[in-house]
Amino acid sequence: MNKNIIISNKNDPAPGPGVIQIYYYSSWGANTHIHYSANNGQWTPVPGVLMNISTNSTWPPPNFYVRAFYANTMQFVFTDGNGNWDHYKTGGNYYISMPGIYVVQNHDIQVIHTYPDACPGNPPCSNHGTCVNGTCDCQDGYYTANCSLYCNPDDHILCEDGTRCVVGHTCPPLPGCEIFTDGKCSGDEINMPDSFANRRWQTPGQNDPDYQSSFQYYNVLVGYADVKYSSDRKSATVNLIGIHKNSVTLTYEFDGQTQSSSQKSFDSSFNKPLTLAIYGADGSKLKLDPVDFMWNTHTPIVHESGDYRNGQKGSIIDLFGWPDEDIAQECESIGKMGYLGVKLFPHQEQLMSDEPFNDQLNPWYFYYQPVSYRLQGRHGTRDVLRQTIATCRSNKVRVYADAVTNHMVGSGNDMQYHRNSPSQGNCVYWPPKSSSASDVSPFYTQGFCYSYNNNTNLPPSQEFPAVPYGPLDFHCERPLNSWTSPLDLNAGWLTGLVDINTERENVQDRIAAYLTDLIGIGFTGLRIDAAKHIKPDDLVAIFTKLRTNLGGTFPDDFITWWEILLGGEADMLMCNENSGYNYGQYLVNKLQNAGFSLDDIKKIKIWNSGYPKEPDVNCQTDSLGKWRQVIQNDDHDQQEGGSSSRDMGDQGSVLVIDMDIPKHRYFEVKLFQDPNGVSDNSNECPIRNVLSSYYFTTAQNNVHAIPDGLSDCSLCKVNCDTCNTVTYTKAYQGDKCGYDGPVYTRVHRDKSIIMAMRAWMGLSTDVSNADIGIPDNCQ
Repeated sequence: MNKNIIISNKNDPAPGPGVIQIYYYSSWGANTHIHYSANNGQWTPVPGVLMNISTNSTWPPPNFYVRAFYANTMQFVFTDGNGNWDHYKTGGNYYISMPGIYVVQNHDIQVIHTYPDACPGNPPCSNHGTCVNGTCDCQDGYYTANCSLYCNPDDHILCEDGTRCVVGHTCPPLPGCEIFTDGKCSGDEINMPDSFANRRWQTPGQNDPDYQSSFQYYNVLVGYADVKYSSDRKSATVNLIGIHKNSVTLTYEFDGQTQSSSQKSFDSSFNKPLTLAIYGADGSKLKLDPVDFMWNTHTPIVHESGDYRNGQKGSIIDLFGWPDEDIAQECESIGKMGYLGVKLFPHQEQLMSDEPFNDQLNPWYFYYQPVSYRLQGRHGTRDVLRQTIATCRSNKVRVYADAVTNHMVGSGNDMQYHRNSPSQGNCVYWPPKSSSASDVSPFYTQGFCYSYNNNTNLPPSQEFPAVPYGPLDFHCERPLNSWTSPLDLNAGWLTGLVDINTERENVQDRIAAYLTDLIGIGFTGLRIDAAKHIKPDDLVAIFTKLRTNLGGTFPDDFITWWEILLGGEADMLMCNENSGYNYGQYLVNKLQNAGFSLDDIKKIKIWNSGYPKEPDVNCQTDSLGKWRQVIQNDDHDQQEGGSSSRDMGDQGSVLVIDMDIPKHRYFEVKLFQDPNGVSDNSNECPIRNVLSSYYFTTAQNNVHAIPDGLSDCSLCKVNCDTCNTVTYTKAYQGDKCGYDGPVYTRVHRDKSIIMAMRAWMGLSTDVSNADIGIPDNCQ
């Protein structure tokens, strides 16, 4: 199939249908280059192609340069090849939407003449292809924009987006230190070009030397399970969504039984995890992770005393860096202390590496770079997680998930080889990364790549087969340059993380299925990471689908809190419901319009980043006010020195930075006794979180990794000379008091904080240390 462009040379095509000719006014002389992508295809390698001096007296030399290209659309910029660039007047790429003659001068485009939408060639497509909307769809083996050349597939391969016929069966990598630069946004566009759908199916097949058994048949078959509960949540229908590269018949396996239908219903008599698989008639097979049902995992939690309001009030502990098995051991004491529950950090399959990143092996923020939605995280497998949740619930401790749904890994953090671009100095290479799963899933991004994918013969793009997400399920690459632009906030790539296109309904369906799976395995509620970077309308759509999956309403004790960091954008994000990007009254209205009851809307809360210094920065303009707020003193994002995500001033304390235990204890106690901005302490801000972290800024070489043993530099294999190690320390130690250290902080075990929390919850404070699960020596 033709990929629609050729890299132009001095024998440029004559202006006419299917051709774009560009005259450019330049002061760079013979060094003038045009760097371009035609028909949403591959960008030319930097700096592009040289332009020819004009011979047209209307745009005379020496300042005008010209090139012509087979194309119906083009985006482009100009450069002298020495680091100087000319962009469109808005700062983005120039864009031309139809064949014709154009003049570019003073950062603007002048249209001289346009041509009808027709295919190039005489006859069209050289009788070796079909004309489709002005583009030639070439017969097998033929290529170029007009299908005029033939590439024998027996001993040749088409490379460079179908523009170059190369001897052999593998496309050579880009020369020098060049990298692919396409997939970037033009103007206000947020979607990947439709042509990027051809870049899917990048995973090595079983006969490829790079194949791993955990890759299954991801080169042709992907899928996931979608669970929908009845209104009483005592039965559910499981639908297996299978996607095959080719048109083959699929069959579906539920609990070892194969059937032709993709759906099967189960009720509460089914009392174990459900095993699942999908088979293709071509011999392909996809084994999915099992499904857990709520009727098996949500054992009732009943408190004999205390103002828990069926899970709608209480304090949740953020156990930062705690492995699941340690949390399970701690839950008996947590239940006695009286906390509502614990929040676990992200448990989806996540990025891991055997090479240091910023001199740290597997730093904590790799938590927030998903590889898939499989519950195979750094701190435990799905089986270990299931048992941890069950243990905690048996001790009347609810468990909450940290869900990452805005993005996947950082661009360039995947299982391919990478190098930096020429503009970044010396050519530096880095090897593939892995994941937290023992059976690692494949994952691909477009960043810093220089080799064509062996399966597609095209440049790499975003693909996460175990989700499954393909290239079109992501926003095109856009830097997040403005924190007050709804477009940038929603579609920008936050710190280079590949941004999921949550406008797409299939993506909304997949995220809702992931959240349903979290509830299915026993989580009571959800923190939504980086929710500020998913526009409110998309979140309403996702949570509408989640509510449908859960039987039409949220469970009685369900809550979710969304991370909306306000900063200087508070008016737009919370106060002004007409801003076009508002999580205050606008969101409430959208939820009401989507059919959410008032009770369910109250369960969708906003984490108030203004607390404690500016607790009213969100203006409280929504009708539910402080009932929808979650407040917290210390949080995990503040553990990094220099973090600017919150400004607590002198009204709060980050323990591992201040290293002042009395000061920190004071503000944690104040969170329950007299929090800033709260006038009705019993009812306002009913969810209040406490962070138990680890003393990583001083304990072990100022390293910000996790003391779970997976950041120990003895595991390093590449570039280990500068690796700063963090050795293993067991998180659960039953003889420790709050703040004891020397590694884990265990703030939640501090007696003063426990007593303040218990008083706020209406629990007895006339208790012994044994009654509240802490050692006798804790004061």
